[in-house]
This record gives sequence, structure tokens and C-alpha cells, in this order.
Amino acid sequence: MGGTSRFLRVNPRATKLRQHAYRDQCPLIDRDGVVFAVLAGSPNDNGWAAAMAEICVALDSARSELLGPDGREAEHRRGFFPTIACGISYGGGQKVWCTFAQLIGNKSIADALLANHSIQRVAGFGSAAFRLFAPKLHAYYSDTLDALEARHPRLKRNFKKSVFARITFNLGPKTVTYVHIDQNNLPAGLCAITALGNFDPELGGHLILWDAGLVIEFPPGATILIPSALLRHSNAAIRPGETRYSLTQYSAGGLFRWVECGFKTKKAFDAEGGTFKLSGSERWAKGLSLYSKWADLLDPPRA
Repeated sequence: MGGTSRFLRVNPRATKLRQHAYRDQCPLIDRDGVVFAVLAGSPNDNGWAAAMAEICVALDSARSELLGPDGREAEHRRGFFPTIACGISYGGGQKVWCTFAQLIGNKSIADALLANHSIQRVAGFGSAAFRLFAPKLHAYYSDTLDALEARHPRLKRNFKKSVFARITFNLGPKTVTYVHIDQNNLPAGLCAITALGNFDPELGGHLILWDAGLVIEFPPGATILIPSALLRHSNAAIRPGETRYSLTQYSAGGLFRWVECGFKTKKAFDAEGGTFKLSGSERWAKGLSLYSKWADLLDPPRA
């Protein structure tokens, strides 16, 4: 099957998933037994809630510094809340890879967030959950980021314990996204989303996976992994007086293409007579093959 249908063969009726034990981890599995998303929960750590509260304070401070005294926020295609994105990026019209904070003048704000120990813990947890449930895909991310750093020593990854090249800080105070896909992310990849704030997850803030027909409770402090370039997703509204923020880690598909083209643009690669070993459909199939079968995770194949 082509397109996104590989991930859509689940119950088409809207199904609400409730997480009574938010620290538990739950894979979402398609009819072929492939783990296409993960409710990763949160670590079994009594200090996690305090760390999440610390992050909310840091995000509030970043929003105030970013917006200035007038406090005006801008609407964008994902919603009506300010954001700061930072890390290694390529694609979307960029001619070369780069490391940047989203807007000129945001570097000091981004640097402070990246240095926050609690945020570093969230980043490491999201990457660890990625490795646990999709080890082959995680290795692809890790190998690509390592190759980029080896070839371009000036590059600096966001976090030592994360294989994701970029992070977006969604600064709230009401981070509720519109229905969207993240088309610049690796098409057959995963992104890690962590919810934060002070809201009742039974009444709002749900993650909605429209193509899969799922409405998922998404409590503060929990992380979910989804193929955000393939599945339309959004959030349910929260109540007046509540707050919601989120951290999203991901990698642009252009970074993988840059490495596979020999650390050059596709245009330069083609001009030099370069050819890929696999066709486009074969590369797509290979990307999907990096997802885990649930049976293999339960009983890994022996070498």
C-alpha cells in the first residue's frame, strides 16, 4: 500500500483512549502488528511532577521575554501561541543546513531553555522511549546525526541524550494546536511530544489522531510518539483558567537527504550524475521497514 494508508488500518470509528496509569507505556499497533505510535507515559520518578512545574515556569519566562511588554501573540498554521524552534535544520527552501533559533534575537532565550536540566530530562526520556519501541528507526536518526556532526564539526546538537535534531518549545499559555501535519519532518519518522501545564486531561488537551480515529488523553508530564508527517493531529481545547504547553522533538527529512546525497543538495547530487541505490518506492518501503513489529519487541529475533 502507498501513501499514509500503511498506518491507517485501525478502527476508523473515533475511539477514546484513557490512560488511568499515566506512567504506563502503551504502543498503538496496526492490523499488521506494526507499532505506529507510542503512548510513552512518564518516568517512574517521584520528582517528575516538580521538574515539569519547573519547565512551565521557564516557558512562561521565555514567552514574556519573547513577546515583550505588549504581549501580542501571532497566529500560525499550528495554532495561536508563541513558539521557539531550535536545532539543526535543512529543507523547506533552505539552501544549506543550519543551526538556529527560529527568529533573530531568540538565541539567548533558546540557549536558556536548552540548558534547563528538567528540559534535558524530558528530551532524554523521549529519545529513550523512541529507542525502546522503534530501535531500528532510532538507529537511523542516531547514525544520521552522528554523520552530520562528523562532517560538519560546527554543528551542535540540542541534547547529548537525544537523537532528534530539533525541538520546538510551544510557549502557551494555551497550546492547543489546529489540525495539521508536519510535512517537513522525515516522512516515515516519529516525533516526540511532551505535554505540560495545569489542566484536567480527562476534560481537555487530548491528542486527536484524525486519520486513525483516536482521541487520546494526554496528561501533563506525559510523552507520546507519533508519525507527525503522516497523520493529521490536533489537540482538544482546555477550559478557561487552565494552562497548557508542549515540547516537540523531531528531525527534518531534508537532513537525511543531505547525508544520503553525500553531504550536498539533491540538485548538486543530480548534477554530478549521482544515483540512489534504491528507487523512490523502495526507499519508502525501507523507511516503513524500520518500524517495529510488536511481536519482535516481545520476542526479538535471535542473530
